Amino acid sequence: MQRRSSRQARHARQTFLAALIGLAAFASAAQAVNLVPNPSFESFTGCPTSFSQINLAVPWDTPSLGTSDFLNACAPNAFPSVNVPANQQGFQSAHTGVGYAGLIPYSAAVDYREYVSAPLNAPLAAGTPYTVQFWVSLGDSSIIAIDRLGAYLSVGPVGPVNNYFALPYTPQIESPANQYLTNATGWTLVSGTYVASGGEDHITIGNYHNDASTNTTPGPGTWIGGAYYYIDDVSVEIALPTQQACCLSDGSCSMQFPGECTLLKGTPAGPGTTCTPSPCGVTPVRPGTWGGIKIRYR
Repeated sequence: MQRRSSRQARHARQTFLAALIGLAAFASAAQAVNLVPNPSFESFTGCPTSFSQINLAVPWDTPSLGTSDFLNACAPNAFPSVNVPANQQGFQSAHTGVGYAGLIPYSAAVDYREYVSAPLNAPLAAGTPYTVQFWVSLGDSSIIAIDRLGAYLSVGPVGPVNNYFALPYTPQIESPANQYLTNATGWTLVSGTYVASGGEDHITIGNYHNDASTNTTPGPGTWIGGAYYYIDDVSVEIALPTQQACCLSDGSCSMQFPGECTLLKGTPAGPGTTCTPSPCGVTPVRPGTWGGIKIRYR
């Protein structure tokens, strides 16, 4: 009987370890897949020579009449320069490689907006969480900085739209309100997690607020055109599981990955939860007799 129990315990441990290895392999594979094509604007059909040429960084394009830009180290450093790192809007090395996009999310022209948009390599799966992120840097010439740039994931393209106003959508991922994107010497990450409805196959980045609802603060430059931002390293990837509180059958709490928690016959408490304080309730007390308690403490 004891030998069988040992064998069963060993088998359970092996099953548990195999499951963990499988989970790690899945996480590693998921992490490697970015659904955004040409995410750092390194590939192009021709070297940019002026503004308004985002379409050269295939398959990126603009969904409206806003004239978004493609900047790359291959561009001549002559007016109007779209070179990297030195260009008409400032000096900024690429976050990755030698290329990036550029857009005007707030302008001296009333409600003028620029966006960059691209089809994803595959549609998103319903109910699956995705990590969506992109990096932004304020152009040195900008007289204004804003607080919110966002990414909208759509089923099909949002354009072409025959105007240059703010797109009438609510981005699923957006930088926080009242936290101004003023970094003009480096790059700022805009990131979030989105649980897909299913079928989303395009991403569009820009400012989704009109002038009246856009918060602004002074920028570092004097360009009267408004605010100008560089965009680089756009990604949409399956969100990897993170440790969270796991409520075990005895009422105790342990920090585990969701899959590990299930294997331990526990209940995951949800993303962002911790064991301090414990969400698992009071640990059940074993019933006992007064005689049993006296014997324990003699």
